[in-house]
Order: sequence, then C-alpha cells, then structure tokens
Amino acid sequence: VANWYSSTFWDGNDYASILVKTREGRPIFIKGNKSFGINKGATTPRIISSVLSLYNGARLQMPRANGSKATWSTVDNSIKKELAAISAKGGKVRILTNTTLSPSTDAIINDFVGSLVGADAKVVTYDPISYSGITKANKNSFGSAVVPDYHFDKAKVIVSISADFLTNWLLATDYMPDYLANRKPDNDWMSRHFQFESVMSTTGSNADVRIPIKPSEEGMTAAAILQHITGAKVPGVSVSAEILEKTKVVANELKANKGKSLVVAGSNCSGTQTVVNAINNALGNYGSTIDIANPTNMAKGNDAEVETLVKEVEAGKVDALFIYGVNPVYTLPKGEKFAEGLKKLPLSVSFSQFADETAASCTVICPDNHYLESWNDFAPTASHYSVAQPAIRPLYDTAQAQESFLIWSGKATRVGKDSRAVYDYIKGRYTGDWNLLVHNGSVEMSAQGIAASPFAANMTTAGSYIAKRAKN
Repeated sequence: VANWYSSTFWDGNDYASILVKTREGRPIFIKGNKSFGINKGATTPRIISSVLSLYNGARLQMPRANGSKATWSTVDNSIKKELAAISAKGGKVRILTNTTLSPSTDAIINDFVGSLVGADAKVVTYDPISYSGITKANKNSFGSAVVPDYHFDKAKVIVSISADFLTNWLLATDYMPDYLANRKPDNDWMSRHFQFESVMSTTGSNADVRIPIKPSEEGMTAAAILQHITGAKVPGVSVSAEILEKTKVVANELKANKGKSLVVAGSNCSGTQTVVNAINNALGNYGSTIDIANPTNMAKGNDAEVETLVKEVEAGKVDALFIYGVNPVYTLPKGEKFAEGLKKLPLSVSFSQFADETAASCTVICPDNHYLESWNDFAPTASHYSVAQPAIRPLYDTAQAQESFLIWSGKATRVGKDSRAVYDYIKGRYTGDWNLLVHNGSVEMSAQGIAASPFAANMTTAGSYIAKRAKN
C-alpha cells in the first residue's frame, strides 16, 4: 500500500506544493497537490522527475576535505577553527546563495553571520537566471525593488513580450492554472493572448496570436505599445514603422480592456521593464491584475553584489566563501577565472550534493541532503507559507546545509541522520497548527502590504537602456 506525503519543491527555478508517493519507505513518484498550494496541482517535467535525483549514483555520500573523504567531526572542527581565526583578524566571510524563498533558512544564515563577531561577513544572493531588470525597474517606478504578484486569472487581454510564463518565468506553476482558468470555450468569456517572441516557447504555442520579433526589438515593441496607448514616445527609442504596425491591434485590445489586461516581459533590461510598467500603469492594471503592494519573494538576486563578489574572489580578497544552492563556476560568464580564484581561497565550502564544477574547486564539500530527505519551509509570497518534509531517512552520510550553519553558529550539535535540529528550528518559528500545516503542506496567511509609491519612473533613462540594448 502506498503512502502519500505533502511537501514542497523549490530548486531556485521551479516552485510547487507536491504530493510524494512512497512504497516500502521509498519515494517513487511526485505529482502536484491539487487541494493545497498556490500552484493548484500544476507542475513541470522538472519537478515530476526530481525524484530520480534522490537515487542518483553520482551523489556524494560523505563530506570531503582537500579532495579526500572526511568525517563530519573533522570538517566541523576545522571550519570552526578557521572561522575563529578569520573573525579574530577581521577577515572577509561571504555566503553565496540563490533566492532561498525560505524564512527559516534565511534566519539560520543570518544567525550564522551574526555569530562571526569581528569578521566582515555578508550574504550575497545570486540567481543564475537573473530577474534584476524587473526589481530595478520597480525600484525606479514605485520605490520598491520587488517582483509583483501577477493575476493572470483576472486578465481579459494578456500580452507577453518574450516571457514564457507557462513554463520558465518566475512562478510559472502559479500562473499556469490561473491562465488556463480563462481559456475554456464554455466560459462566459475567454482571455485573448498575444505573444511577441523570437524563439517558439510553450507560452507562445498557446497564444491566440504569436508575433515573431528579434531579441533586439523587445524594448522597441514595449515602446510601440506605450506610444499607441498614450501617444507619447519613449525618449531615445526609435521605433520602426514595422513594429508600430505589428503592435497596433494589440494596443487597441489593451485600451478596450483597461484594468482587465496584463502586459509582461521576459527581458532582463530594466529599461524594457520600466516601459512595461508604464503601459500597465496607463491601463490601470495595478491593483487589479498586478499586485505591487503584496509582492512575491522571488528573484532576490543582486547582480551588482554578485559582480563585486566575483572580483573579490578573483583578487583573493575573501578569506572564507560558503556556497549554497548555486554552481557559479558553471553559470557565471567567466566561470573558469572564478574557479581559479576559488581554489586560492583559504576556506571555501560547497553544500552541493554532487562534485560539480564549483564543489570540485572548493577546499571542503559538505553535501546537503536531498530535498526528499529534508525539512524546510518556503514563502513564495507574503501571504502563502509552505513546508517540506522528509519522505525517507537520509540514504548517505549527508547533512542539511541549515543544520551545518546551526552547528557552526554554536546553536546545535551534530548527531547524525536522526538530527532534529532543522525540524525543531522551523517548528519553533511557526505559531499556527503545526500538524495541520504538515498534513496539508501549506497555509494561507495574512500579510501586511508594502507602501508602494505612485508610478514615477524616469522614461529618459529607460529609453537609453533600451537603445543601448538594441545596438548590442
């Protein structure tokens, strides 16, 4: 007889509330949780197939230090000793993570940073697929560097400029069921979907009208739509007659559905995203199909801080670097140069489950548990909280990264596979019905919105970014 467990999947790209099917204590299948969770049962092939990585023979089975197998006690003592020496001399400690979405993980890492008294310690968030263009545009437009919550279910007209929101863009598993809710012929009305893009995507293949454009024309397309709607040109952006003609019908549809439309863009150019904000603002979509006051917790990566860290590592100005949830040697533009700098650091620690490109360049590898062996929590939006629970005891001598941070902070001790450190930490922070949360996998929570300012972006600056991107 199979047993099912509610849990949550997040790998830095895909998020979903899931159900894990187990037989004889082993997870064998994953599907979306239709009863609870913002994804309403939606998943991606990546999420469903993630159960296979639990049994991947390439997983590291124990910690490694300087290329050799090690014990946890040896690794813990060595790291504590080196951190004490670094703190004593006021050295630099950096923790490089992806957007964790986890309130408890963030708190644990912040506690770790706080324990390094005397050191110059800092957390740097790195998203290999960057969305900093959106956060920067919202900072310039509304005073808040956030990713808003998009409500595709409230939009009668949807316009996407290279945003594959059904598969690969932000909270795609949340957008998918909302989008599909209004794509049924039996409904009183169906949404109209226009897709501008260069390469055929899953989202583009589902559009009513798909309009091919060059990557260099994404910003011009947004500028053309804004010009049709408001009559105002974006300073510094020259829009061709062809683009104006391609966007004419789209703009008319948007104007006929003010407050009931939605325009999104996949570009990481803050100028393009600022123009998209201007379009949605002119249409009155904020507060209707876009919620800027109650944003998501997605895309916390800061490209400028990552660039600074890369330069520090390459120059040997970092004493200790902890890397969690990312593989920068593989994903950075000049990964080989970063790897060279990484190998020269006195202390570099990777939590990768595999001896990947980054882990292979680190002095210590503390392999993280698989997510199906771990406790964790997530808050993809301010009003939604979910929990991940283990469906199997750890297969190898691995340990959650959160547990390791707690141990190095002096807030837990290493006890092996049956450790309750992370479980106790997450449960201790939660004030609601814990058993109900674990049973359902997630819960809706009340959230206090942020104070977003009225739209006040500098369109001249936005235009200069678009013009520069078009030339490149």
